Amino acid sequence: MQGSPEQYAIGILCAIAATVVFGITNVIYKKIDNEISVIDIVVTRIWVSLPLSYFFAVGSTGTVNFSIPVESMFPLAVSMILGIVIGDTMYFFSQERIGVGRAFPIVMSYPLVVYTMAAIFLGEPVIPQRVIGAIIVVIGVVMIARADFLEDIEVEQRWNSRDRNIGLLLAFITIIVWSASDVTFQYGLVSAGVAEANYYRVLVASIVYVPIFMFSMRGRRKLPSRRISGIALVTGLFSIGISLIVYSYAIKFIGATVTSVLIASAPVITAPLSAVYLHEDLNREIGLGTILTIVGILLVVFIL
Repeated sequence: MQGSPEQYAIGILCAIAATVVFGITNVIYKKIDNEISVIDIVVTRIWVSLPLSYFFAVGSTGTVNFSIPVESMFPLAVSMILGIVIGDTMYFFSQERIGVGRAFPIVMSYPLVVYTMAAIFLGEPVIPQRVIGAIIVVIGVVMIARADFLEDIEVEQRWNSRDRNIGLLLAFITIIVWSASDVTFQYGLVSAGVAEANYYRVLVASIVYVPIFMFSMRGRRKLPSRRISGIALVTGLFSIGISLIVYSYAIKFIGATVTSVLIASAPVITAPLSAVYLHEDLNREIGLGTILTIVGILLVVFIL
């Protein structure tokens, strides 16, 4: 999928912006994950982003009476439920059980599945150079992630082998869910405006999360502190509110495949940030992985 050169350039810039925001917020979530539950992370970032997505849609359309084409409502809703409500939640639970060092490299192979689904269901042409580039990106990301996220002793001690197997299963299911979400989202955007579609998707997720959050409160579980809640709200505003806006434009202008490859390259951002913010070490494996990731991105983005 590729429109005019101007639209393609805008789409690339939007995907890069979404990748940078994703990388930064992922490091922040990693910093506070011991003080906040998965459900509180996924809920706060959606609810805090709803007003932003609404005002952005109003500003973009110039009216409060914007609408979504009927034929786009179902695929847009399904894409959000699959990608954010189900996919992100499963990823966080997977990460909790098997550690970031295992979960992240597994799920970041999803661009290859996105490409396959886009070719089958959307008729996207299979370009050998782009396939090779996507594979190189995945290899580079795995190298960075394995070196960047060391095995967590606490994770090994906290969960038994059955729980860790469930974590691995959730990681692989996340790949399928995220991929299906991206492809479905691309299909839903064919006849819908980006800003309106983004608000509609966030609204759907906000509604779906109401009963989920209420159910999670059974048993009087402990809520995060005010400080951690504040961090989560601000981080959520960027990780979903701003990130989804630019991500939506990327899907619209350059398609799910190229966008997913760029998003998967987030470790290029998280590795140096983790070194500074989380005091993690950089090494030769991270450097080589970064080089491979950049080469792969160039192959995907710039078709010869």
